Amino acid sequence: MLAPRIITFTTDFGAKGTYAGQLCGATLSVCPEAILVELTHEVPAHDIVAGAFLLESGYRAFPRGTIHVVVVDPGVGMSRRAVGVRTDGYYFLAPDNGVLSRVLDEERVESAHVLEAAHYRRERVSATFEGRDVFAPAAGWLARGVDLANFGHPAGDLVRLPGTPPIAPGAPVRIRVVLVDRFGNAILDAKRSVLEPLLDAGRRLAVRAPAGREITVLRRTYGDGGGEGPFLLFGSSGYLEIAARETSAAERLGLAAGSEVVLEVL
Repeated sequence: MLAPRIITFTTDFGAKGTYAGQLCGATLSVCPEAILVELTHEVPAHDIVAGAFLLESGYRAFPRGTIHVVVVDPGVGMSRRAVGVRTDGYYFLAPDNGVLSRVLDEERVESAHVLEAAHYRRERVSATFEGRDVFAPAAGWLARGVDLANFGHPAGDLVRLPGTPPIAPGAPVRIRVVLVDRFGNAILDAKRSVLEPLLDAGRRLAVRAPAGREITVLRRTYGDGGGEGPFLLFGSSGYLEIAARETSAAERLGLAAGSEVVLEVL
């Protein structure tokens, strides 16, 4: 793989304060010619599950060789490891807390190493801001062509979040809302690639939200929903969503990230 030059950031830092900007500064201090892209700083605070989902939904939009820095890190300064992962298409730098789970399901891992070499960090490492002092400099050094193996010993097995429950006809399963987007669409932990073959075979979907509200209408686009109540569709991320046209389906149904609904294939 050629030495990468594009570096993205996915964090829960938000737009207030200087945390996101300091990531850029620490990276450019090592590699001024790097191309920096802020994929998102709006992961809900401390939400590793949402961070894993948002990373998965966005990383493929970038050229092969891109370095993706992911900092959703409620365990910063504790025993969790900082790791770098090289797949056959990309690099990922993140805390080893499960935030890489979804991309690791999609990508073939070629190597993974602990980010422990002091000379690839800032001189002083804050116990509360390793995004700036560990991950951002490591991205800069990778962009300059340093091999990932130079950062530390092999990482071995990486932490994984629990997977999606198996989905099969006639077997209702509890499915988590992984994210509510800014439009109020509730994105469910149910992949189109799993559900579409069942739909092609003539099956139907039913989602039961809290208070017993059942949603069975499946639409192709948000505009197809018309003025009717909440409906289902497959969003651009490749996951099933509960949506409502030009209003918040999540508010209407009392859903938030972490809520559970019941999905049944009829």
